[in-house]
Amino acid sequence: MNRHIKKYFFYIWGRFLEVLGYYDQSLHFYARAIRIRTFFLDVQTRYKIAFEKSSRQCTFELQGGIGDFLQHLPFLLKNKKANYILVTHFPRAKSFFETLGIKIQNYHFYKLREEHHVIKDSLKENKNFYPAPRQIFFDSFPFPIKQKNIFQNKSIPIIGLHMTPSAMTSNPLSKELIDQLIKKLLTYPIKIILFGTRKELNLFKFTKSDHVFFASHENIIENLTLVQYCDVMIGADSVFKSMASMAKIPTILFYEDVKSHFRDRVFINPYVKEKIIFPYKYQYQSLKGNRIQPAIDFIMGILKNKLKLI
Repeated sequence: MNRHIKKYFFYIWGRFLEVLGYYDQSLHFYARAIRIRTFFLDVQTRYKIAFEKSSRQCTFELQGGIGDFLQHLPFLLKNKKANYILVTHFPRAKSFFETLGIKIQNYHFYKLREEHHVIKDSLKENKNFYPAPRQIFFDSFPFPIKQKNIFQNKSIPIIGLHMTPSAMTSNPLSKELIDQLIKKLLTYPIKIILFGTRKELNLFKFTKSDHVFFASHENIIENLTLVQYCDVMIGADSVFKSMASMAKIPTILFYEDVKSHFRDRVFINPYVKEKIIFPYKYQYQSLKGNRIQPAIDFIMGILKNKLKLI
């Protein structure tokens, strides 16, 4: 039986057992469908309902980086007492979850994909480990502002910009592109929030001003909080793109044209379908020289439509 047929098989059995009231068993079949296709039909919704009605003692797995954490977050915040283990390449994951009051029983860190595969294979032996539920959109913004923010009373549009992709996904965009883009944006009456680490932002010549702000706090939650004030996010394939798209903020996404079914099906295609993400694919190291202007024209075309820039 191939994977395409299997996902239907497991989903249908899950629905059948749920209707009969066998929630422990339906939870198991929904989990197997999710492992094949994360957002297949309404499997995530059915999965959460089965968990709420199930008596099964299970542990939920969270795997990946902060973009993955964000899709799990609506469930985690509502079910803080559930059992969780984490497999991640994000070194400050413990601080992230502790800040949110979410207890993770075990952390498994990796740096290389090979290490990740070894950890995943070892976890498969435990039959009570299930994938943690995900959502495409937030029910509400998960990081409330604790104090008055300079962006709360805005008179002009705010554009978020984060052009450094996750180290696990693709290569950085060219400095030449980013420099030219920011210069172009500043010819309009807008404000820009530059997201990134201090090391990333130091690569550019731009400094803080009345129209350019840096979001480079060591605690990434402080930076993610500012995403809610953006009218549009321009980003590479990173957590800030995920944060914006989950909050239904129009997001212009630049990502490398390489084969990645999981990336496309989980983090891009659902949002393109909902007209939240506007994708721009590029070949490795291609956004340089005479290829920069078409990319900037693509961005400006969307901004003029969304923000009515003249």
